[in-house]
Amino acid sequence: MFCPNCRVLTSIPKERKAPVASVAGDLFECTIWQASNRSRGIDIPLGHRDRHFSKDFEMIVLYIEGLRSIAKLGSGFWRKPAVIRKALGDDGKDKLGKFIEKHHLLPPDQSLKEKGIVDIVIFEVVVPSEEFKISIAERAESEGVQDAS
Repeated sequence: MFCPNCRVLTSIPKERKAPVASVAGDLFECTIWQASNRSRGIDIPLGHRDRHFSKDFEMIVLYIEGLRSIAKLGSGFWRKPAVIRKALGDDGKDKLGKFIEKHHLLPPDQSLKEKGIVDIVIFEVVVPSEEFKISIAERAESEGVQDAS
C-alpha cells in the first residue's frame, strides 16, 4: 500500500514471535532425510523446529565443521517433514550435502540396515533462531551416543 501523502510504499510490520524457550547452548538431535530422487537433508523433529526456529527468519547460519554456511528455510520447512536440504558456504557450494556425503550419513532405516546404527546430527544453538552448530553422533540400536565429532 502507498502512503497518499509521501507516496512511499509502506507495509504493516509482522508481529515478531520468539521461539518458546530456545537458548544458546541448547542441544537437540536430528536424523537424515532422503527424497525419492536420493537427495538428502536433515530432518528436524517438529517439536524442535517449533521451539528453536522462528518464521521471522528465512535464513539461518549453520556452522559445519567450523565453517559458516547459510541455509534457506523455505515454506516447506514449516510443513511436515521439516527438512534443511542445503547450506551454502561463502564459495556458493552446498556444504551440507558435502558434510552428509563425507560422513556417509543415511536415513534411520538405511543406516540401521547397513551399519547397525542410527546416524544422528546434533544441533547446538549458538544464537537462538539464527545460528546453529552441527556435529554428528552415531547411536547403536541399543546403546547411547558412541562418537561425537
